[in-house]
Amino acid sequence: MCGIVGYSGPKEPLPILINGLSRLEYRGYDSAGIAISDGNKITVEKKEGKLDVLKNHLKDSNIKGNIGIGHTRWATHGVPNDVNAHPHSDNSEEFAIIHNGIIENYAEIKKDLLEEGFEFKSDTDTEVVAVELSRKWNGQLLETVTDVAKTLEGTYALVVTTTKEEGTIVAGRLMSPLVLGVGENEVFLASDSAAILEHTNKMIFLENGDFVEIKNGQYKLFDSELNEIEREIQEIDWEVSEAEKLGYDHFMYKEILEQSEVIERTISGRLETTSKEIPIKQDEASKYEKIWIVACGTAYHAGLFGKDLFEKVLGVPVSVELASEFRYREPIVGKNDLGIVISQSGETMDTIAATELLKENGAHVLALVNVVGSSLARMADSVFYLHVGPEIGVASTKAYLGMLVAQLLLAKHWDSQNKLDVSFDEIAELPKLIEETMDCEKQIKDISEKIYKKNDIYFIGRGLDYALAAEGALKLKEISYLHAEALAAGELKHGTLALIEDGTPIIVTASQNHLLDKTTSNVQEVIARGAYVIAIGDNQSEKLENISDEYVTLPDSNEILTTVISIIPLQFIAYHVANLNGESIDQPRNLAKSVTVE
Repeated sequence: MCGIVGYSGPKEPLPILINGLSRLEYRGYDSAGIAISDGNKITVEKKEGKLDVLKNHLKDSNIKGNIGIGHTRWATHGVPNDVNAHPHSDNSEEFAIIHNGIIENYAEIKKDLLEEGFEFKSDTDTEVVAVELSRKWNGQLLETVTDVAKTLEGTYALVVTTTKEEGTIVAGRLMSPLVLGVGENEVFLASDSAAILEHTNKMIFLENGDFVEIKNGQYKLFDSELNEIEREIQEIDWEVSEAEKLGYDHFMYKEILEQSEVIERTISGRLETTSKEIPIKQDEASKYEKIWIVACGTAYHAGLFGKDLFEKVLGVPVSVELASEFRYREPIVGKNDLGIVISQSGETMDTIAATELLKENGAHVLALVNVVGSSLARMADSVFYLHVGPEIGVASTKAYLGMLVAQLLLAKHWDSQNKLDVSFDEIAELPKLIEETMDCEKQIKDISEKIYKKNDIYFIGRGLDYALAAEGALKLKEISYLHAEALAAGELKHGTLALIEDGTPIIVTASQNHLLDKTTSNVQEVIARGAYVIAIGDNQSEKLENISDEYVTLPDSNEILTTVISIIPLQFIAYHVANLNGESIDQPRNLAKSVTVE
């Protein structure tokens, strides 16, 4: 989950490292650091706290060199402080190393090193690797790094430089993401292509077991046995501006507002029955006996939405699974099953492991991902890209909406009997509907003023609306730190109703008109206990509107599209409540964007 950046070339490394880290801070913001080598000496500077602390520390510095590496940390081993921050060095300060991942056998290696008289300053697993490199040094950095890597258990993206081999960086990966950026006589490293996109759009996504040796702005790729290999250079079509705030206070707010534009890209070229953009055609989809949707967090909530659609159009059972649980049990997966794995980054560790399990059991795996060339995209048998551009805010908004729309497109293409009451022409209107839905923001801001001091907020819905309620509750708690809970509306009376008292906010999504009477009855139950009801629905929900304290009216549209756009008011509620509470919206405490560790 940490962020890595590296540079070799004719330019001064420091500004490149700092700018790259600023685009990676969503991956961790407990501390940050850089190491720059001039061939004779490695200068290491690192500070606890967000990147701005390091920036302020370095504002008057003039660190020169020809190569540099940088890191922003999400703490696993050792509390966030200056000492535990990366980069780490060996006892002689001849090696500098940054690391994303977890070294599971670091304690055993550290014990051996201590017995041999080596010393340690930090509590991290990474420092052990730096010291081990110095112990095993054989005169060649590439050989030494691969030799040490073979002894490591766990996951890693490692980037190493040393004064013992001037002008050289060696990097390698196992499970944790690492991308190589190729420029004119310069080479970049990063955990995410967005960090280096301002310099080059030519990327090589390293595979598990790959190592790269970088010298004087040139690179060579090797496998773990030091056989030279080649990897395809891919061109990323994201715009640099998509990874910038462009004057907005927060990335999350910008990403909410740009959803109309990005969903235009998600549906582009995918609304014709003959579209080549649909990776699995209807005749193939109809052969699967079961579908497994496997994901984590926001992507899991998106999968709950897809479950209803796929069961309806294909008539087969669909199981939505948390990847972190799925991988540790023995699911009965067959060779005639389809696994749909969903992840914005395509690097979610638990989802990658679940994908391996699906493939081992013979299932065909379809990945719904946003990042081109990501691990899941390369592992899957088929890929459906979201095309929503880089998402920097830790709390996912546009990627979640892209996941909903991607599944809707798949379901519509697999719908041979027209069981979904929506047409391609209606789906084509989604960007316009999203834009119209943005008009609710002023009303949401007023509502937020009334609830932002509440400690407990409940979200309810039925059917597809429950899937949205789950995501709405997650958005609120992850950036506002308020207790938020989502419930299927009919479950209130099975326990949670005991917690409803005067003034308790209840947010209800009611886009499913065929369930409206039942939902309205559940709302009556919370009103009888004094709840403050905020309802979201269309202009056909008059009964619900009449009994609610607040009613957010959505644009007229097809019912299933109303469900999709219902998430936008929930995103605005989370954003404005957190903003009123003065929270760090783009960088919520204890969280990171891309969960690349267990």
